[in-house]
Amino acid sequence: MPDAQIIAQEIYCDESGFTGNNLLDSQTPYYSYATVAVSHEEAKEFVERVIKDYKVQANELKFQKLIRYSRGQKAITHILKTFHERMKVVVHHKKYNLACKFYEYVFEPTISSNNSLFYNINFHRFIGNLLYLEFQQQNKDAKELFENFYQLMKTKNDEGLDYMFGSSTLTETSSYIDMVRTFCISHRDTINEELESLKGSGVGKWILDLTVTSLASLLAEWGLQYQQLDVFCDVSKPLQEEPIIFNAMVNRKDKIFMEIAGKEHPIGFNLAAPIKFVDSKQYPGIQIADVASGIFTYVFQENEKGHYANYPEEWREYLIKSVSGYSVIPDLEYLDFNQISVQRNFFLLEELVSRSVNQIPLLEEIAEFVQFVTYQLHANRFSIP
Repeated sequence: MPDAQIIAQEIYCDESGFTGNNLLDSQTPYYSYATVAVSHEEAKEFVERVIKDYKVQANELKFQKLIRYSRGQKAITHILKTFHERMKVVVHHKKYNLACKFYEYVFEPTISSNNSLFYNINFHRFIGNLLYLEFQQQNKDAKELFENFYQLMKTKNDEGLDYMFGSSTLTETSSYIDMVRTFCISHRDTINEELESLKGSGVGKWILDLTVTSLASLLAEWGLQYQQLDVFCDVSKPLQEEPIIFNAMVNRKDKIFMEIAGKEHPIGFNLAAPIKFVDSKQYPGIQIADVASGIFTYVFQENEKGHYANYPEEWREYLIKSVSGYSVIPDLEYLDFNQISVQRNFFLLEELVSRSVNQIPLLEEIAEFVQFVTYQLHANRFSIP
């Protein structure tokens, strides 16, 4: 007996705060990508009704216009009430993401053969939050290090990047930045080899952009809920120029999971067809996704400024239910040195830097080192300098 026909769930997608590779843009600190599960027919009827009921002075819904006046904000509230349980939105703090990318392209290549050990103890989050905090505290050398790294990713050329690879001593830098910089200098060749492998590829062109990873993670989440997805996106250069990861998911029925830090994460999803790039005026589902993504960047940016009164309090409840666990935002819990796990990551960083300077293999008995430090910390035999 043949398998029953699978009805694909339509997913409409849009983004807010896009600045491409430039994660140091000061005007838009957050980026969000929104997906909404809704049929074309329902979206069309809903948008037409909202425009009529809230007297929207336009023929389509745009968050940046709705947020400017009272009726528009009421329309946004209505959209949230209706779709918050059918929205999945990923939010990224751009500067923190750059710190995470730093780990990915500086530390990861040197420990790739046993990277699971480091991910399982959240060493990547320790480094990411550490660099981000140094940057936020207006540490001059941290800022220069970030800007050097950004230039390295942008040009794939390490010439003139004195803060990242220079041999001169920095007199007023923090000990953390000094350790990270020493690590960079020691592994310059490995870092360059990683970047060389990306030249000429789509990944290389959009190496810091957050669009592809955002959509892929959200569709993986939807894939746990629906057997097959029919995906519609607003025009997007990164997605259109890097289609390979999504095209590989067409009629992909197998379920694959990866364990990271003791938790299983879905890898992949089943697409009914390649992603369709459409005009928001013709596909109202995109308009709903536009509002959803705009809400998140707006609220997160207002919260960062302490302007909590600039939007209705009830929005927070809806956003909590819609935000994806794959959002990447700072969490200074990973720098709480009262926790043994954080202390262990500090000593691990010290050990990696020491091995780098003394040209000792980074992964030689590294699991035993982690076990030893963990035991000593529980026995209160170590203390942070």
